[in-house]
Amino acid sequence: MSGCCSAKTGAECATPQREASICPACATKAKPVSTLTVKSLVRDHTRVSAGDTYWFCRQPECDVVYFSGAQLFRKADLKVRVGIKEHEDPIPLCYCFEYSRADIGRDIESLGKTEIPDRIKAEVQAGFCACEVKNPSGKCCLGDVNRTVNEIASRLQPARPQR
Repeated sequence: MSGCCSAKTGAECATPQREASICPACATKAKPVSTLTVKSLVRDHTRVSAGDTYWFCRQPECDVVYFSGAQLFRKADLKVRVGIKEHEDPIPLCYCFEYSRADIGRDIESLGKTEIPDRIKAEVQAGFCACEVKNPSGKCCLGDVNRTVNEIASRLQPARPQR
């Protein structure tokens, strides 16, 4: 179940486990993503062929989100904003429970910490996540959420004086 956030033990991951392909727009290695994810998030789901293998481009500066041998879907083709490709708020992080980068920043600025990762974990453990159909990567958001928490916390911590 690596890469999945299903609370069910023994559940199979719907994301294909294959070698990464190369994005035709930026030449970056891409990650495989399930057809269900692509079909759920593109505006015109009729363009998504069940027989194609799709890839997710994680390069922040690239406008391409999904591609296959026959199709290319850009940011404008999706129903949601793709957090790793956005630079202006609101930048989504958790699509299932609607947490943004700004939510984490507000918590850390006002409280010195955030409980958002713990809230997400509790929801996942209760079986309420739908990452495969809500998150453009098709995967659990916790890795991105924890990286964001660490980045914002380290940026907001005052520099320690040198001894």
